[in-house]
Parts: sequence; C-alpha cells; structure tokens
Amino acid sequence: MSYEARDRRRIRPAPVPGDAGPMQDPNYKRLFSFPRMVEDLLRGFLPGQWLAELDFSTLDKLPTEYVSDELLRRHGDCVWRVRRRGGWLYLLVLLEFQSTDEPRMALRILAYTSLLYQELVRNDALDAGGRLPAVLPIMLYNGEARWRAAVEVGELIAPVGPELAPYQPSQRYHVVDERHVGAEDLPGTNLMAAVLGLEQSRTPGDVVRVAGLLVEWLRDPRDRELKRTFTDWVWRLAGQFTPGDAEPAPVRTLEGVRMTLEERLAEWPKQWFREGHEQGVREGVEQGIERGIEQGLEHERALLRRLAASRFGAETAERLSGVLAGIADPEGLAEVGEWLVRCETGGEFLARVDPAAGGAARRGDRGRSHSRGN
Repeated sequence: MSYEARDRRRIRPAPVPGDAGPMQDPNYKRLFSFPRMVEDLLRGFLPGQWLAELDFSTLDKLPTEYVSDELLRRHGDCVWRVRRRGGWLYLLVLLEFQSTDEPRMALRILAYTSLLYQELVRNDALDAGGRLPAVLPIMLYNGEARWRAAVEVGELIAPVGPELAPYQPSQRYHVVDERHVGAEDLPGTNLMAAVLGLEQSRTPGDVVRVAGLLVEWLRDPRDRELKRTFTDWVWRLAGQFTPGDAEPAPVRTLEGVRMTLEERLAEWPKQWFREGHEQGVREGVEQGIERGIEQGLEHERALLRRLAASRFGAETAERLSGVLAGIADPEGLAEVGEWLVRCETGGEFLARVDPAAGGAARRGDRGRSHSRGN
C-alpha cells in the first residue's frame, strides 16, 4: 500500500473538547485550502534564497486530523507539505481568531510538531536515512491587539545554566499579525496583500479598493474557486457597512461585488446620518423638538469623529471636531461622511471637508434666518 493511501486510511474525525469560541467565517478558512494562498503566504512573509529549494507544484494539503489521532482538532488549522531539496517540508498553518494573543502558543505548536513526527514514524514516512522532515509552523492572527506572546518555546522555560541549556526544547514559529503589518512590501500580485487589506478595512471604500485588486489578480480560470471564496468573504465584510438592518442582496461575482459597492458608496454614509438624525427627532418628541434635532446632529458628529479616528487616527479626529461644530444640518454631515469613505489620507480628507463645512454652515445659517423671518 502506498504512503499516501496509508495516510488517508488512518484519518478519522476527532472530538473537540474545550474548543475556544464559535467558528469563524468558513470562507476565510477555505482560503488556506488553496495551494496559491499557501505559496503566496510563504513568498510574502518568509522570503529568502531557501524558497528556491521548494517545488510549489507539489504542494499537498493533508487532512486536519493527519497530525495524530490524539490531536485535539482546531477549526481552521491545516497541514501542508511541499517537496524541497532533500525531502519534504511540512507546514503547520494555524488560524488564530482570538481577540488577544495566546501566551502558550509556542508550547501548543511544539506539541503539534511532536504529534506530527509520531504519525510520520508510524507511517514509515521518513527519508532514506530514517530522519524526520523539517517542519515550519506559521500562525495567522487577526486580533485587534498586537501579538506579544513568546514565539520561541524556550522563552516559556525557567532560566537554566549552560550545563542544562542543551537539554531544553527549542522551536520557533512565525507570526503574521494581519491587522498590524503593512502590505506595501509584498510582491505585486501576492494575494496575502488582499487578505491584509480586508482585515484592515475600516470603510466601504477600503473594501472596494481590495475588491478591485482581486478582480485583476484572479483572472486565471484555474483560480475560479479561489475567486469565489474571496467573493463570499468580501460580500460578508461589505455587509458590516450596510446601514440599519438592511441585508445586502447576494452577488455571485467579484466584479459584481465591486460594482455594487461603488454604486452604494455615496449612499451609505447619508443613510447612516439620516438614521441618526431621525433618532434624535424621535427623542425630541419628549424633550422638545429643537433640542431633539440638535441631539440628532450630535449623534452624527460623534459617529463621524469615531469613524475618522478609526480610519485616519486621533489627530485627524481632533481636527475634525472643530469643523463639525460649524455644520448645522444633516446633509452637510452626510457630505463629510461621503468624503470620509472616499479619501485616501487624513490630510486629503481634512482638505476636502473644510469647504464642505463652510457651505453646510452657510446653509444652516440661512435656514435659521428664514425660520426667524417667518
């Protein structure tokens, strides 16, 4: 019986006691079941001459439970292997969806590696000299807080003198901290740049830009299923920016997603602010109409400040506060919201909203004068 047949005959689902939290978006996890994603992950974050030793055409995904029957299977983790000069390289790709880092991740990965080696020994899958293959653990983390846990298992062990040091285990893993790394240094069409762009998206405009890149990068018919997976993820993410309780209608193509988002880009901020204004008016029924309207405007200003801080930083949000104080009508605030999602930088945004604020303030003044005249 072949080695591959023995591999797959042994595999059966394992229970998942104590699994951490609900499953994440399955479309996200599916991305790393595609060889191109694994290749781009390596080329993007582990560059070096050693990559020339790898034959990426041999990338082979093994079932999650392959590591061992005893392994507590985690949602999203996967095991790949790729031919290299002198044998196989095994890749442990872990997807960490926790909001903060896991202090003992290095220990868990050491256990994974040990279980993998035991399985390879049982399958008689060593090289001609009876040696174990190399293992490369990579963890993708998408939490808001930066990953600060130890990446070397030796850091978890109490300090020892030089006599005991050689007897302690040693292994590193590589972290891709998706929300805190830049995509600018990645190769031109590396799909990990799109993953980072989606993870770091804060506005519909951010999602539109990434969708446009993916349309260009996934034209090869061989990437059809990968493209479909990205399409589902992009559309789910776009749904987070849909105002109110509205659910975006499903779109079947990435080109359709991009076009639909572009069409709605200017309307969503206006709807957000209309809803905030209407909420203030409803509150004004009990508190007095004029006070309620002003409260609705303040809801809108507060939302704009939060969005500006998230998109461009606290300094831009602070400078925006003075601008917003001069805007006295919902349409003017909606106009600011539109520039917030369209502009690329905080400087460009502030330059755009100053004239918008002036025009809105003048309209508000004219409206109040007209009311007094009546």
